[in-house]
Amino acid sequence: MKKTKVVVASLLKPIDDTRMFEKFGLSMAETNKYDINIIGFDSKNVRSAKGITFHPSLPFERMSFQRLIQPWRTFRKLIKVKPEVTIVNTHELLIVTSLYKILFGGKFIYDIRENYVKNIRETNVFPWPLRLPLSLWVRFKEWLSKPFIDHYFLAERVYQKQLPFLSKKSVVIENKYAPQAEESTAYRSPDPSYIDLLYTGTISESNGVFDAIDITKSLHLCNSKIRLRIVGYCALKRDLIRLKKEIEPYDFIELNGGDHLVPHSEIVEAIQKADFGFVLKKPNNGMNDDKILTRLFEYTANQLPILLLNNPTWVEFCEQFNAAIEVNPQDFNAQELLNKMKDTSFYTQGDTSTSLWNSEKEKLLAVLESI
Repeated sequence: MKKTKVVVASLLKPIDDTRMFEKFGLSMAETNKYDINIIGFDSKNVRSAKGITFHPSLPFERMSFQRLIQPWRTFRKLIKVKPEVTIVNTHELLIVTSLYKILFGGKFIYDIRENYVKNIRETNVFPWPLRLPLSLWVRFKEWLSKPFIDHYFLAERVYQKQLPFLSKKSVVIENKYAPQAEESTAYRSPDPSYIDLLYTGTISESNGVFDAIDITKSLHLCNSKIRLRIVGYCALKRDLIRLKKEIEPYDFIELNGGDHLVPHSEIVEAIQKADFGFVLKKPNNGMNDDKILTRLFEYTANQLPILLLNNPTWVEFCEQFNAAIEVNPQDFNAQELLNKMKDTSFYTQGDTSTSLWNSEKEKLLAVLESI
């Protein structure tokens, strides 16, 4: 049987990115109906998978001329691969993918992982004089490409309300936890000699890494068994320099990653060996208020107790499992927090299997069948 050729492409994600590879790629590969090709920047830790071909890109700086020409390099790869379905997850590939469809046909899916316009305007990634023109350019591309897009995937439910250019052909496919064959869900194996705290995901000030460090230092003064493990990649050099400087004097704070990507298997291992996980991503003018973060799915699927910023959406999500203790990084009593961590019984209700990828996989495959 002839397989449908599919490309899943990104500009700033590695070829073994969890959503592109472990969720989309492996889910499609299971059906044996698709010839899957993943385009992203190179990763040293990538593992092979039957039915999936990787097309790594050369590395480049986020603020560089190379980033401007990278979409056209991706366009050349599309011409070479000749996909019948192309899934892109960044606005920077909208123009070249629309052009490919005009010239060669095929189906085009836009996988929206962020509200890119809101991100540009509300975060400090770009210098402030560039934020307005860049955000207008992104929104223009999203409207311009709309006639060529056959379907939208939305990583967050809130995008249904936030994004004005969406068509009726949109489906929410959340970033729920997709355990691999060698991984056991809801498996806990912490070291009883310590109280291990964990920060995972993108390392940045806006994601709360420095709040996690401050809370850990306060807790450690009350109980020397407290340790912190930080696992993830830091894209902003200024945050990485500050991070290394802040943790250098403390032997109870460990960094895995920082200047390099960490395999998702190591993140899962850290989750399963931790006692508590931090979720302290800052509101940032309300930008994160209604988003269900990937780490919330990962932590709850593995039944890791959470030290949680008081975000109503996150609190409501965690309450269904009794998964979290709320903490205000600017106003908390370390001893009281330690007592709560010791005395609270977690995961006494709800069904944490709802945080698993299976339900989302069915939606993904249904859309691919329909188009």
